[in-house]
Amino acid sequence: MATRATPPPARAQAVDRSVTRLFEAFDRVPVAAVIRHAEDLPRALASQVPAVFFVRAPAFHLGPLVWAVQARGKMAFVHIDLIAGLGKDRAGVAFLAREIGVNGIITSHSGLVAAARAERVIAVQRLLLYDDHGLHSAMTAVEHARPDIVEVQPAVIFPLVADQIRARHPVPIIVGGFVTEPHQREAALKRGARAVSTSTMSLWP
Repeated sequence: MATRATPPPARAQAVDRSVTRLFEAFDRVPVAAVIRHAEDLPRALASQVPAVFFVRAPAFHLGPLVWAVQARGKMAFVHIDLIAGLGKDRAGVAFLAREIGVNGIITSHSGLVAAARAERVIAVQRLLLYDDHGLHSAMTAVEHARPDIVEVQPAVIFPLVADQIRARHPVPIIVGGFVTEPHQREAALKRGARAVSTSTMSLWP
């Protein structure tokens, strides 16, 4: 018996790269689903999360994954630092922006934030915080790069540094890393985070 193959998702004709609309969606559901394995994506697509963060996916698999997210009316972000087979440079950013059509790019590198802004995609700068000295260096990098959004990791540290971050730079903040329980999500939101990113499926509403 002949079977009909399921056509791959098509790339969105117009990619929504509005930070305002992203945070309007986060006001309703303040969670981004972190995807490390493609088999986890259907659960994220079926959820109410407005954004999906791809990490550690091979570059040659990204297109259909990103387009499947956008076909559900969600925004797709790619952590360029962690994608195998993709240059960690302006050419890599241009590929994601122009060929894949991502909504946003996540990176820890100020130079790639600038490249993302030049490509008119949402630029998320990830800060990995370990101590007070690290916070000072990270905020200096943020002030230089001027990302659209800062993602603070690990999330458990955010309540301790929220005031210091906001005093230095009034950029919208999301948090991620070690968010596995509802009370951790709520603690971050209560201290002013606009959303949390997590791979814990039970926290994807």
